[in-house]
Amino acid sequence: MDIGATLSRAFNIVLKHRALWVLGFLVSLISQVNSAGSALSNSGSSLLIGPSAEAPPEVERFFNQLARDPGLIVTGLAGFLCLALLISLVLWIISIIAQGGLIGGVQQIEEEGGTTFGQAWSVGVRRFWPLFGLSLLLGLPGLLLLAVFALLLGGMFVPIIAAAVSGDESALSTAAGNAFALICCCGGALGCIGLLYAIIAAALQTFGERAIVLEQKGVMDAIRRGWEVFRSNLGSIILLALLMLVVNILVSVVIAIVGGLLFAPTLVAAILSAGNEGGMSNSSLVLVGLNSVLVVIVAAIINAIFAAFSSAVWTLAYRQFTGAGGLIAEPQSPAPLPTA
Repeated sequence: MDIGATLSRAFNIVLKHRALWVLGFLVSLISQVNSAGSALSNSGSSLLIGPSAEAPPEVERFFNQLARDPGLIVTGLAGFLCLALLISLVLWIISIIAQGGLIGGVQQIEEEGGTTFGQAWSVGVRRFWPLFGLSLLLGLPGLLLLAVFALLLGGMFVPIIAAAVSGDESALSTAAGNAFALICCCGGALGCIGLLYAIIAAALQTFGERAIVLEQKGVMDAIRRGWEVFRSNLGSIILLALLMLVVNILVSVVIAIVGGLLFAPTLVAAILSAGNEGGMSNSSLVLVGLNSVLVVIVAAIINAIFAAFSSAVWTLAYRQFTGAGGLIAEPQSPAPLPTA
């Protein structure tokens, strides 16, 4: 496998086909929404700073009503959790379709010379259910490990609570020591098992998705095909994964630097304004919020390009591993005809 040519070809594909950027954004949509929510909540937390940022009377009346009727809090939390779950499910579905579209789009570029967003998206839609089944099936063991750890952790607290209720300090210290030892041993063992499974599941997910889209495999056949590709090309896959990890770290550093440069002036101005006026003014809060959104948008664009690039790299690698076709060179202009 020519890793250098693969990376170069993937970069050229992503650079020339902007439709893949949109699909890359949709693939990383859940993380982008979380980043946006975190940025806005962090900027909004400054509402509590200083007397000049007092809550409006309508907000105070709302919280007073909640204090008088706790049932509204429970209802509101339940509704919020249901809405968050629904939004997460929708974003997950969009992400799965977009991932299939990225894989199919790269295949179309390699075999047909180009693609559009609609063409690539239609590939993801057609292969959605196998891709969804693959993600669900590979995620179940991880959830099972978390459930086992939660049950184990809960069981460890039973003797501690019993000793605390009885008032026996000696039994309490013994139960706490035993619980700590069990957490270290069992938690460490489960952590190692979880890490090993996460690595294998990531490989099966990466190559299984490509088996589903590129070879029209079903879920179980895709897992078997992914394992076959992973086992047969382990050295090249490890090397490529390490290189992509380095690229990912560099992209994160770039995002941090760009975000810091964009946000620093606004943050300094807001701090100076808070110091001079005894609190954050409404205009400063609006400016901080808008700047946070700008930082998130820039980070989303960079992440979208990297997501498209990463998917293209692994799709090209899969095609080489399975003999689906070598790298297609960039079209060159024909040489001029010799003159008489």
